[in-house]
Amino acid sequence: MAEDCLALGFKFEVVRHFDSSGKALGSNPAPPGCGMRRTDLAHVLESHAVRAGANLEKGITATSLKETGNGVQVQFSDGREDSYDLVVAADGAYSGVRRKLFGAEWDPRFAGQSGWRFSAPRPPEVDGFCLFRLPDGRSAGALPTSKDTCYFFFLENSAEHLRMPADRLDVLIRERLAAYTAPVIRQAVEQISGPEAVLFRPYDITLVPAPWHRGRVVLLGDAAHAPTPQLTSGGGMAVEDAVVLAESLAAPGTVEQALERYSERRFSRVRRVYDASHQLCIYEQDPLNNKEKSMALLLESYQFLGQPY
Repeated sequence: MAEDCLALGFKFEVVRHFDSSGKALGSNPAPPGCGMRRTDLAHVLESHAVRAGANLEKGITATSLKETGNGVQVQFSDGREDSYDLVVAADGAYSGVRRKLFGAEWDPRFAGQSGWRFSAPRPPEVDGFCLFRLPDGRSAGALPTSKDTCYFFFLENSAEHLRMPADRLDVLIRERLAAYTAPVIRQAVEQISGPEAVLFRPYDITLVPAPWHRGRVVLLGDAAHAPTPQLTSGGGMAVEDAVVLAESLAAPGTVEQALERYSERRFSRVRRVYDASHQLCIYEQDPLNNKEKSMALLLESYQFLGQPY
């Protein structure tokens, strides 16, 4: 899938630092990354899955799971039932399957920060991970998502979950970015067409201890490990999970042994990415005192992400 992703996305290998006026403060090399729009990534994943023979059904959920010894009996929200050799629960940070199997103990908890995000045309300056800092250390940033598009983000700290009125998100993000005079940010803000163009999300996190399976039901991606997005690595970690799970199942041995191998191979790498992402989030909650620590950890973590898994 790499060729399709690179064709639709934007390859970058640099982290750039600017002040809030857009004055360049420095840059650092980073291992190759590819920024993509979620819709484009979903299209690549789905089209390859269909060509590989997958049968995709949408708009239904699993309402109950029952172990049958050599498989799992699944009841669906449309009333159907069927049996499967293995169930992979990739149902996100708020996974209902995880709660059924592992209990409420691993429900996500608030990390003390929320993110604002919106898409815009990509200016030439946004050719990598770009950070813009106010004098008090607070950050906004941008990442390319294709040759022509990028997204901008702003990080907001709070002790408790924030709830924002959906019909005023465009007004509220303009207020929060008013202190940034960088031309690329001002031009991007002008492109916000309305509240539907802005996303606001509190950062809720969880890390389920290994092993990530109960019987023949196994967790994958955010269902097992939902980090803060500071390393923009949640989707990448899920893709890695899928590759390792497939390799583990294809190796000699029982299903139980395969699922054990999967968790053993993945947990230490996922734990490091989860911990680094969370630490960056903590640093940014006192940005004036942790700016240098934050940048050092960001670059160190990107080097780690560039290593084979």
